[in-house]
Amino acid sequence: MKKIYFVLPGFSRRPIGGYKIILKYANLLASENYEVRIVYLEGNRYPKYSWKWLILNYWTKKGPDWIKLNSSIKTYTIKDLKKAMIETNSEDIAIASSVETVSPTETLFSNAKKFYFIQDLEDWNVDKEYLFETYNKDFTNITISRWLKEVVDKHTSDSKKTEYIRNPIDTTAYRVFKPVEKRNPFKIGMLYHKAPYKGSKQTLKAILGLKKRYPQLELIMFGTAEAPKKLPEWITYHKNATQTETIAIYNSISIFVSGTIKEGFGLTGLEAMACGAALVSTDYLGAKEYAINNVNSLLSPVHDYGALQKNVELLMKDDTLRVSLAKHGVQRAQEYSWNRAYDKFKKVIFKSK
Repeated sequence: MKKIYFVLPGFSRRPIGGYKIILKYANLLASENYEVRIVYLEGNRYPKYSWKWLILNYWTKKGPDWIKLNSSIKTYTIKDLKKAMIETNSEDIAIASSVETVSPTETLFSNAKKFYFIQDLEDWNVDKEYLFETYNKDFTNITISRWLKEVVDKHTSDSKKTEYIRNPIDTTAYRVFKPVEKRNPFKIGMLYHKAPYKGSKQTLKAILGLKKRYPQLELIMFGTAEAPKKLPEWITYHKNATQTETIAIYNSISIFVSGTIKEGFGLTGLEAMACGAALVSTDYLGAKEYAINNVNSLLSPVHDYGALQKNVELLMKDDTLRVSLAKHGVQRAQEYSWNRAYDKFKKVIFKSK
């Protein structure tokens, strides 16, 4: 029976959006009795046989705490590509999950069918020339958003087709538990991330400005990073929140704010919409996969945090508009089920070349 290998840059003990999608696909395939393998590329992360390396090996075999992997899924921890022992054949499937996994996937799975799951314009640690070269490898490219498909198509030959499978969410889990009409309009939420492209620092500054005019404002933040220093008492921070906890957060707030500058998709915005929080966001390309200005969200230009702040203020003051946007957001989010994405994913990876 053919084996399906997902190649990840390394093991993560913290929830990451891109990993969440990859590992969910792995679980779904394993649930249908496909032989699924996860390959973690650890490279020079720790000296071999050091205590940190031994702990890492333990965690990769145990699996991440933030998602339960199907017990049939086997894992490989690869430090030296030349010494890696993975036997494959032409029926097997190997899926690179990021730019840094493309070349190792070529090396490890030279005789397998190869796919490149492109989740963002990953030019933060490689130059664009090399990035665009990876799009032209002997892989079938899969993108998670239309704007990424346009970029990949632009930098590949006309004969090479790019597959588009938009990111899904678990619509059975991310849903409304608290009616949007009964929520406190001054209770808002946001994702906190240290990466500059997430715009968290500027978004938080905009919210702090609103607090001066609206003392009843409350903010709930969540993320994997350490909380910003000297947070005031009216801000609650949840580090490494579980799925259950984030769903509870989304249901407790009236407005979810995203000041992202650049992102491939932006799962948290869609998750928040599914749970009934009105979305106020910058109009970064990833958000346009699901957010429609003045229909199911309020969008402002990237980098214009003054406009973002005004949109939050507008929804705090106009409850009718907030409720309308939130309800349309819930309806929109229902279109992003895992069933649709998974069915298309299987058609793409199992079709003959």
